[in-house]
Amino acid sequence: RSSDLFIAIPNHNDDEVEEWFTTQMHEMTRKGSASFMQQLPEVSKQIHERISDEEYNGRSNVYLKLTVPKRPVLRHQMFMWYAPVVVMNVVKASQRGQKKGANTQPPGGYSVCFENKNKKESVRVLFDVVLMSDEGQDEELQNKIIKKEHLTPLEENFQEGIRAANTILNEMKYMERREARMRHTAESTNGKIRLFSYVSVIVLLGVTWLQRTYLRSYFKKKKLM
Repeated sequence: RSSDLFIAIPNHNDDEVEEWFTTQMHEMTRKGSASFMQQLPEVSKQIHERISDEEYNGRSNVYLKLTVPKRPVLRHQMFMWYAPVVVMNVVKASQRGQKKGANTQPPGGYSVCFENKNKKESVRVLFDVVLMSDEGQDEELQNKIIKKEHLTPLEENFQEGIRAANTILNEMKYMERREARMRHTAESTNGKIRLFSYVSVIVLLGVTWLQRTYLRSYFKKKKLM
């Protein structure tokens, strides 16, 4: 099963606000979390001070459109600023309404589009895709076939290894997103430093030219040249 999580924030927010919401999204998509695919925790006072009261949970005029080829639109709704939009079990929703035995759309055969109807405001949309298995059904079926005490130590270690591997994969994905965020910040800082260097060189050349012009005029007046 595939579930999607989206959050729309105005582009004028600083990196600290985006970093906070990105971290909370990671917590929402972490297996075993108390807020798993439900809602964000209450925004901290420090972050709330950086957000306009008019924007917080206000209408964004940014729309999410979830479609499947040759099928009606599955979902079309407007984002509220800083409020998460959760789309549960996208593949199952894309196959809803089809007759039994009909050729269904392969998993992943859907598209997500964003439409910004703001004329001046640019938008950043944070999103994450969560792949989930029907663990509840699998465990129920397994309990009917074999009881927990019948498992050998090797099988128990194998299950623990799978859980540890999933945890490592989730952490690696989080570090990858964080590295991309830090790389973007570093490139932005380097660009600003480069621009400042160019301006400094231009100012230095201008001051040098003014000094040379002044001294030349001064010496001419004193008839030293």
